[in-house]
Amino acid sequence: MWICNRCQTANKEGYTQCVECSAPRNARRFGAGRPVVAPSVQAASPERRMQQPEQAPQDAPPPPVSRRVVEPPVLPPRKPVGGFIRLVGILLAALLPIITILVAVLRYDVISPVIISLFFKPPAPEVLGYVAYGVMTFAAALLVMAPGLALVALSRLMGLARRR
Repeated sequence: MWICNRCQTANKEGYTQCVECSAPRNARRFGAGRPVVAPSVQAASPERRMQQPEQAPQDAPPPPVSRRVVEPPVLPPRKPVGGFIRLVGILLAALLPIITILVAVLRYDVISPVIISLFFKPPAPEVLGYVAYGVMTFAAALLVMAPGLALVALSRLMGLARRR
């Protein structure tokens, strides 16, 4: 490609004259080569040579600029963070109290004298012994839920930390 000095039109390398204004190409300046005859400028239609750029009316707003919206790539959904830890926590929070209550019921005859002696003197009414034993069993069941609930809370914290 070479650029015409007169009209600044890009011409093919083999042309000896400009296709727009018929100005000759300076062979010394641009390098010698086998010249190819360019199409005649007179063969081009006058409309092509005399084209004026279209001017937009002064009152019209400028045409809208088309902006290409780039959408982020679609990623596969992520697995929830701490899913295994949450599952273990829920299992511990459910199973440990059940096991504690089961042991308290099955070993009532071994554990009840110890609990009754903590709260009452040996000739205690039997109803108060059952109430004390039930309250202590309930407290033990709540106490053994703590590790499972801690794991559930830890999994929630891991999810919150990953989102930030």
